[in-house]
Parts: sequence; structure tokens; C-alpha cells
Amino acid sequence: MTGGGRVLDEERVAPVRARLTRAGRAVVGRVRRYPVTSVVVLLVVLTSAIGVAMRVHHAASGTAALGPLRVFAASTGFVALVLTIAGVVVLVGASERLMGSWRTAVAFVVTTVVGTGVGALSAFVDLDGRGAGPLLLGRATAFDPWTAVVGTIVTASAFAGPLWRRRIRVNALAVVAALFLYAGHASDLYAVLAAAAGWMLGELLRNTPKRTGWVRSSHRETRVLLGTVVLVSAVGPVIALVSRARVGILAPIAAVVGAGPVTPVSGCRTDGVAGECLRRLLAYHAADPWTVLLAVPPLLVLVVGGLGLFRGSRFAVWLVVAVDVVTALAAAVTYGAVPGRVERLHGSEDQFVVTLSILASIAVPLATAVVLVVLRRSFTVLPSRRRTVGFAAAVLVAAAVIVTVLLVVTDASPNRVPDPLRVVVAALGPIAPTTFWDHLPALDPALRLTLGLAGPVLWLVVAIAAIGPTGAARPDADSDEVHRDRERARALLVAGGGDTFGWMTTWRGNAYWFAADGRAGVAFRRNGGVAVTVGGPFGYPDARPAALTDFARYCDDNGWTPVFYGVDVQVAGALTAVGWATLPVAEDADFDPRTWTTSGKRKQDVRTSVNKAAREGVTATWASWDELPATTTRQIEAISEEWVAERELPEMGFTLGGIDEMRDPAVRTLVAQDAEGTVLAVTSWLPSFREGRVVGWTLDVMRRTAAAPNGVMEFLVASAAERMREDGAERLSLSAAPLASAGGPAPEGGQNLLELVGGVLEPVYGFRSLLRFKQKFGPDLHPLALAYPDPVALPAIGVAVVRAYLPDLSLRQAVALARGRG
Repeated sequence: MTGGGRVLDEERVAPVRARLTRAGRAVVGRVRRYPVTSVVVLLVVLTSAIGVAMRVHHAASGTAALGPLRVFAASTGFVALVLTIAGVVVLVGASERLMGSWRTAVAFVVTTVVGTGVGALSAFVDLDGRGAGPLLLGRATAFDPWTAVVGTIVTASAFAGPLWRRRIRVNALAVVAALFLYAGHASDLYAVLAAAAGWMLGELLRNTPKRTGWVRSSHRETRVLLGTVVLVSAVGPVIALVSRARVGILAPIAAVVGAGPVTPVSGCRTDGVAGECLRRLLAYHAADPWTVLLAVPPLLVLVVGGLGLFRGSRFAVWLVVAVDVVTALAAAVTYGAVPGRVERLHGSEDQFVVTLSILASIAVPLATAVVLVVLRRSFTVLPSRRRTVGFAAAVLVAAAVIVTVLLVVTDASPNRVPDPLRVVVAALGPIAPTTFWDHLPALDPALRLTLGLAGPVLWLVVAIAAIGPTGAARPDADSDEVHRDRERARALLVAGGGDTFGWMTTWRGNAYWFAADGRAGVAFRRNGGVAVTVGGPFGYPDARPAALTDFARYCDDNGWTPVFYGVDVQVAGALTAVGWATLPVAEDADFDPRTWTTSGKRKQDVRTSVNKAAREGVTATWASWDELPATTTRQIEAISEEWVAERELPEMGFTLGGIDEMRDPAVRTLVAQDAEGTVLAVTSWLPSFREGRVVGWTLDVMRRTAAAPNGVMEFLVASAAERMREDGAERLSLSAAPLASAGGPAPEGGQNLLELVGGVLEPVYGFRSLLRFKQKFGPDLHPLALAYPDPVALPAIGVAVVRAYLPDLSLRQAVALARGRG
């Protein structure tokens, strides 16, 4: 029995022992792979434990702690310790993965020394009667682990691709800058200096040719970055408001947002000293949750605007611009209109610092507004008129109700208020000038409560009302009308089908016209007086011919010139029969995957690429975007961002898709990955329907990494053909190379404007080389044309087509394009 018990116990213990052994091996493997990260985590834990022990000892003995021993002393709070360890594991670990162990160690040490050492010199401008030596030593030895963490990850950003390099730097700098500018603690200064040092050190350590200028980002990435900056700017004032030592240069903004007509701050009188008013405002600490809660609504508007920027909302752009301009004006009025200005904030010796702080509090919001206005074209989603009117109505009604309530309460107040208008102005909260506050003495409790709530309630209404038009609460931020039209177009495409550009009509940026019977439609983009279609009509085949003339009549009724772009021979023939002219603009290349093979001399390159991929273990994954693992989609985003960054001209659209279009559930991605799961290249495929069934696929996005082996794209297209053959698809289209053709007679009258534009864009986008690539597969070529009714309008048509592809083309880029430099 005893022996049997031992055997039974051993059977129970063995699995536990095996799991512990595997866990131990995994830990050892991680430590060996990330030695620097492991050492830093160990140091943080040990120094935190030592710090706790020393505090207990000194508290018991009554002796003072030794200042120099604070080196590497992390926060002893449990939550802070856990967050610090998590930050080290995630950020330092990512740095070690990006640039290796020895570079990580160098970055950790160098950025720490520079951030803390240079930051310690601030002691000389903040002596306040204390000795320079002890103060300098104390600051030089007061190390914060986050200083090194920030410096290390910013250093590592130089070794990331364009997407994550920009994201790491913008996010890191936005966070540390917000902390420094609003709160202004010494550790915040150290982090800023460490981030700057890490940026420069990363460029020195990165052994590649030096990049010049700002690398271009896609529209989607521009939205992400600006949205992040706006969200950080919304959190900054709250950080400063709850901070006990608010000395940041943008602290006046926090004082404007957090202090109102009922804030218990004295010294803000029209006949008083403005410096005393500002000093008390900056010293005011929001110790109770109620005060912080009242300060949040104005910033909540920025949060809603920032989320709207992520969605690409143009309404969010103007909302944030309005809030930033109001904030800047409020700071200017509050600190500039008070008699005496700020000369006596802390004495005349601080006049420069105070003036700089106030100027920064005005300039920073204005600078953010200017950047948003300049980049507003990256935000293409427009709200419906109904949502815009609803927003305006909600705000105006709320303002009227608040003003009415204030006037009623003021009239009923036992203490007579000589000028009720000043009560109404003061109710505007952060935008109420400080000079009005002294006219509200001895307020009774009811009026004081009403006045204190009025401003936050108004801002809260603005924030809630803005959720709809900004699209902050839903992924699809389009207006209801545009969304309905797009869904209607999708339904028609599924039921009836379309041409080569069929599924592209569902992309954002298109407007729609539908036939009276609803059986056909046309997608178009209007530039000035020219309406350029995305291919020909879509919908039921028997309804499409009539849609040609009906859409042309619709454009004529609106004073537009209709242009059918990328139509096939059949549609072009129907238009030329009624007097329209045509220009060749592309070649559509397709083949039947059911009969296509890699045999034949013409397909030698394709056959070689397929065999090479098989030998090297490269695989192809066919899936929708949502079906792909997150690690794969992140790599695809990075590859796409690198592709955009390599080009001088803006990201194109119209009939050329990107990451946003790949996210469509109906679209399929085909991803090439090596044996380790690294994405080498990716393509996307748009569906073609007939009577509700997918009958073909059209190639859209083609992206590859710089390190991808030659022939990977040929491998992907061949893999797509094999997959489509298994699914019974009738047509594989390699799509059309815009503004490129395989040859042919020149347009009548020498009107080769579009051919000239295509030649200029060729060095940048490679349309003609793309057409040559497609010819490797031996496809059938079908000419696509641009049909237009009036040759006199051809110059305007050429501009409209270029604008459709490059809506964000700047004047400088247009000049470069005209000179043929791309």
C-alpha cells in the first residue's frame, strides 16, 4: 500500500515538476535572449527593496537618508514598482530586440547620464537661497528609471521601420513633453533630455545612410499621430492641475482650464497686481475630486476630437482647431488683459520666464491648430448635414438654457449683482476673462453653485453633441447619407456586378448617383466642374447602358462636365457613337485561372520564383484582414508605411488602394511569409460578383519588404491563381496600371496630357514597369479609355484626374511634377 502510494504521489508530482522545468527553461531562455532587460529588472527590484529597508531603518533610528545612495532608487510604491517593471520589460525588451544587447546597454547608460547630468544643471537657475553644491549633487543622483527607459526606446526607434520609428518618437516625445510642459518636475526634464539624447544616439548607432528631411507618412498614419498628440494635449492640463508642484511652462493653460469664476483664488482684481493673480493661479492645487471633475469637460471635447481624428473626420479637425484657438485666446485674455501684466509674479528677475510661459501657453495651442489646418486633407470623412445641424442646435439650445437659468438665479439672489451680463460671460468657464471675477463678490450659495456648474455643463454638452459628427464612438465615421449610398452600391455590385473598377466604387471619397429604378449606379469624384467616374456604371447589366446617358444628363443639370474614366471598349463605343471622344489611359490584364499554368517560355520567371519559394519554405496565406493574426497585420502596416515613406509625392487613391481598403471584410489578402513567420510581401484582392456569387478577383495592393527575395510577387500571383482555380473563379485580373498602356497610336490631335502625366509619375509610382511585370503572366490585355464630351474641357479634365489620384498634391510637389522630377 505504501509503495503504491509513493507511485501515485510520483504520478501526481511528475507533471508539476515537468511544468516547472519547462517554465524554468523558458525563463532562462528569455534571460539569455534579453540579458540587458533582465539585469535592469533585477536592479529595479533590488534597489526598491533596499530603498524600503533604508526608509524603515532611518524612520526607526531618526537619522537622515544618504543622498548619494538614491542612485537607481526606484519608487517604493507597489503600483509604481509594478508599472516600472512592466515598462522595463516591454520597452527595454523591445529595444533589445530591435538593436541588440550591447547597443541597448550603451543607450541605457548614455541617455541616463545625459538626461540626469544635464538636467541637474537646472539647479543653478532654481537655487532659492540654497547652496549650489548640495542641490546639484542631489539632483544628479536622483535617478528615475523612466528616464533611462524613455531614452533607450527612443534610441531603438532608429532601428525600426518608418511606421514604428515615427510612432515611437511621436508618442514618446508627446508624453514626456506634456509632463514637462504642464507639470515641470525635475524628472520630467530628465526624460525630455534623455529622449533627445536617444534620438541623436540612435542615428549615430544606426549603420545606414543618413536620412534627410521628414519622412512622408500615409493618411492613416497622419491621423493616428495627430490624434495621439491631441489626446495627450487633453491629458496635460489635468496632470498639471492635480500636480503639487506645477511649474511647467504651459501651466497657465491648466490654470485657465482648472480655475473659474468660483475658484477660491484671491488677488485677481482689476486694481490688483496681475503677477499675484497668476502666482496664485499657478499655485492653486485641485485637492478634491469635485474640482478636477469640473475641469474635465473642456478637455473632454479634445478627447472626442482626438478620437474623431483617428476616424479621419474633417469635423473633428475643425472642432479641435476651435478649442485650441479658444484656449489660446483665453490664455491671452486672462494673462494679457489684466493691468500690471506679470512683472511681479516672483519678482522682476523672473519676468522673462513668466513672459515666456504665457507666450508658450498661447503659441502651442495655436501651433497645433495650424498643423491641423495644413494637414486637413488627410481627414476625408465629412459629416452629414443632419449631424452638423444637430450639433449646432444642441449647443445653442444648451447655451440658451444655461443663460436663462443663470439670469433667473441671479435675479432671485438676495445679494444684488449690478451687472448680470458679467455673470453670463463668467459662465463660459475657461474662456471667461479673469478681470470679470472681481465683479462677483459675496455670491450666495445658489448662484455660486449655478455659476460653477454652468461652464462645465456647456462644455460637456459640446463634447456629447460632437460624438455624432466626429464619428468618435463608431468605426465607420462617414455621414449617414454617404454610408447608406455606399451600402447601396455594395448591394448592387453583389447582385449585378461591375467592371474592372467595380469594387473600387465602394471606397471612401466617392460620391454616388443611382438610376431612378435603382438597378444601376455610378461612382464619381468631382473636382471643380468636372465629375470623374470610377469606371463605368455598375449594377444589373441590362440597366447599365441607360445609366450612361442618365448620368451625363444629371451632370449637365448640375453644370458639371462628365468624364467616364477607365471604361472598357463596349462602354467607350457606346459613348463615341453619340459624339464623345476617348483617350487610352490603361491596359487591363486578366486571365482565366481555371486554365492558366506556369508552363511555357514566357512564364519562365514565374516558374522559377514558385520553385525558389518552395525550396526556401516561403508560404502564402489567403485570408481576410480580420482573420490574420495581429502580429501579421502589424508587419503589413509597417511594410505599407515604408513604401509610402520612400516616395516624394503624397499617397495616391482613387483606383489605388491601401491599408484602409484592405480592411474591407469582402477583400482578401495574400501574404508571403518565411519559415519564421516574417512577412515578406502582401497583395490584396477585390471581389467581382455576378448574381450574388464571387466569380473573380482583382489585384489591388502590392507591397514587399526591402529584404524580400526576388520573385516573391510572382510567387504570390501564381499562388493566387492556384487558390482561385480551387475555388472555381472565372477571372483573375491583375488590374489596370493607371496612366500606362502597352503601346498603340497616339490620341487624335496630339492630346496626350494624361500620357504626359503618366510619364512624369512613372519614376515615383512605376505604372509602366508595373504593366511590364503583369505581362510576365501572359494575360489578355484589354484597353481602358477615358471618355469625355467636349475636347475644350480636356485641360480641366487632366487636372481633375490628377487631383483624383493626388488630392493632397501641394504647390511645391506640383511644380516638381511639372518639371519631371517627381
